[in-house]
Amino acid sequence: MRSEFRHSVLLTLGTGTTAVLSLVYCVYAGRKMGPAGGYADFTAALAFVSFFNIALGPINGTITRFSAQFAAQNRVGAVRTLHTAIARPVALWALAGFPLILLVGPFLASVFRFHSILLLVLAYGMVYLTLLMSVGRGVLRGVQRFHAYNANILTEAGSRLGIGIALFAVVASAAVGLVAYVLAMILTLGLLWGQLRAVWGDQPAEPMDGAAVVRFVLPMFVLMGTAAGFENLDLFVVKSCLDEAQAGAYGAAFILAKAMSVVATPFHILLLPLLTDLYTRGRGLGGAFVRISLYFVLLAAGPLLLFWFAGDPIVRRVYGAQFDAAGGVLGPLALARMLTYVAGLITVLYASLGRFRFLWFYVTALVAEAGLLARWHGSLEQIVWTVLVVQLVTALGLAVWLIVDRGAPRPGGPAAGVETPQTTLGGLT
Repeated sequence: MRSEFRHSVLLTLGTGTTAVLSLVYCVYAGRKMGPAGGYADFTAALAFVSFFNIALGPINGTITRFSAQFAAQNRVGAVRTLHTAIARPVALWALAGFPLILLVGPFLASVFRFHSILLLVLAYGMVYLTLLMSVGRGVLRGVQRFHAYNANILTEAGSRLGIGIALFAVVASAAVGLVAYVLAMILTLGLLWGQLRAVWGDQPAEPMDGAAVVRFVLPMFVLMGTAAGFENLDLFVVKSCLDEAQAGAYGAAFILAKAMSVVATPFHILLLPLLTDLYTRGRGLGGAFVRISLYFVLLAAGPLLLFWFAGDPIVRRVYGAQFDAAGGVLGPLALARMLTYVAGLITVLYASLGRFRFLWFYVTALVAEAGLLARWHGSLEQIVWTVLVVQLVTALGLAVWLIVDRGAPRPGGPAAGVETPQTTLGGLT
C-alpha cells in the first residue's frame, strides 16, 4: 500500500505538471488565434489525434500488461522481446496511414470543415509519433519506472510549449500550433530510446507466449475504440453541425474540461500494472482498486465544483470575453468527463483480469450516445447535456455490472497468459 501511494503521488505530480504545461500551451494558442481565427480547427485536430491515440491505446495497454507480468516473474529478457515484437511492425505498418490520410483527407476536411488538409496530415503525424512513443512508454509503465516515465512526458510538454511560443511569435495559425507538437515528439522519442536501453541493459531477449498477447489485445482494441468515441464524439458533432465561433467556444470548454483527465491520468497509468502485478502474484485486487478510485474522485471533486459554479469567470479569465459561450457548458462537460473516467477505471480492472464480457454494454452505450446526438445537436447546451446523461447511465451501468459480477468465477491465467490459482471476483480483498 505504501508503494502504491508513493507511485500515485509521483504520477499525480508528473502528469499534473505535464497537463498544466499542455493546458497553458492550448490556452496560449487560443488567445493567439481567437474562436473564429483557427482555434476550432486546432482543437478539432487535437480531438482527431486524441481519438486515434485512445483507439490505438491497446498497444500501450498490452505492453504495460505483459511487461508488468514479466517483471513480476523477473523475466527482463521477455520484456525486451515483447517491445521488439511490437515496435517494429507498428512503426512499419502505421506508415501506411500517411497515403491514406492524403486520400481521404479532402472528404474529412469537408465534413469537419477544416480549412486545409495539411492540418489532417500534421494530426496524423502526431498520431504516428505518439504510437511509436506509446510502445516504449508501455514498457516504462509495466516495469513501474515512473521516474523515467515522468521525465519523458515532461520533456514532451515542456519542449512543446517552448517551441510553440517561438513559432507563434512568427505567425499564429492552427498549422503552426500542430507543428510544435510534432517537433516536441521527435525530441522526446530520442530520449525514450535511451531510457529503454537502461531497462534491459545487456539482458538477452528470451521467448514469450505471443498467442496470449494476441488474445488480450483484440478485445482491448474494442474497449479503447469505444473509450475514444466517448471522449471525442461530442466535439466532432459540434465541429460538423454548428458554426465556427460556437465550435471554437466548445473547443475551449473541451480543453478546460481536460482537467478531469489531468486528475484521472496518473491513476489510469498506475492501475493496470499495479493490478496485473497483484494478480500475477496471486494477491487480492479489491482494496487497491477501491483506494485508487477513491483518490481520483476526491481529487476530481475540486476542479469539478470550480467549473460548475464558476464556469463563466474561469473562461473569461483564461480565454477572454470572446469565448463567453464556453462558460455555460463547462460545468456539465467536466462532470461528463469525470463520469467517463470513473467508467474507465472499472474497465481497467476487468482488463487486468483479461475479462471483457462487459464490452457489449459499453459499446451499446456509445452507439446510444451517437444516436441521441444525431437527434439533439441544435445548440451547445443540448449537446453537452445529452453527453452527460449518457455518461451517467454508462458509469452507473458498469458499477452495477461490477457488483452483480462479484461472485462470478475468474479464470486463473491461461486466458491472459498468467498462471495463478482459481479465484472469484467476489474474493478480491
